[in-house]
Amino acid sequence: MGLHTVHHATVPVGRLRRDARAGQRAVRDGFTQAVADHHRDLARFAFRLCGDRDRAEDAVAEAYAKVWPRWHRGNVDDLLPYLRRAVVNEVYSRGRRKLVEMRHAERPSARPRSGQFEAIVGDRDALTEALERLPVHQRVVVILRVVEDLTPDEVADLLGVAPGTVKSRLSRALDALRDLLEDGDDA
Repeated sequence: MGLHTVHHATVPVGRLRRDARAGQRAVRDGFTQAVADHHRDLARFAFRLCGDRDRAEDAVAEAYAKVWPRWHRGNVDDLLPYLRRAVVNEVYSRGRRKLVEMRHAERPSARPRSGQFEAIVGDRDALTEALERLPVHQRVVVILRVVEDLTPDEVADLLGVAPGTVKSRLSRALDALRDLLEDGDDA
């Protein structure tokens, strides 16, 4: 039986391997449990960002795949925010192509604004469609601030931008939503 010296003590090599396997199993089980605990919320979050269930599930699955190696190496302190950021990154990357396509599509003409944003939002489908037409970076801020109810500082930290950037993106996004929803009322 092979022996290995650890901290001036002699330990059987088989025991070291068993301990290492047990540690790896604990890391895997911790990740598996976190996925089980948070998958539904992450999938709902991704759906809110992209508006499509299949794309949302794909984004969450890709986020898991990309976060797992970092988690396994011990490079992730707080898993849920890290996974949420990974989902945002996946939606960003998948949304870039859609954004380019939308920029080349014909834009509706600008309409005068009404006074109340809340009064315009009478139809959930119209709101969902309008959200999907926003650039991804604006849609993410709206979802994080309005739906997920995060503070500007929390959103800024999550996205790696300044709080002022969050506020300006939100302002532009809400203006764009007003315009899109008003245009939908005129149709």
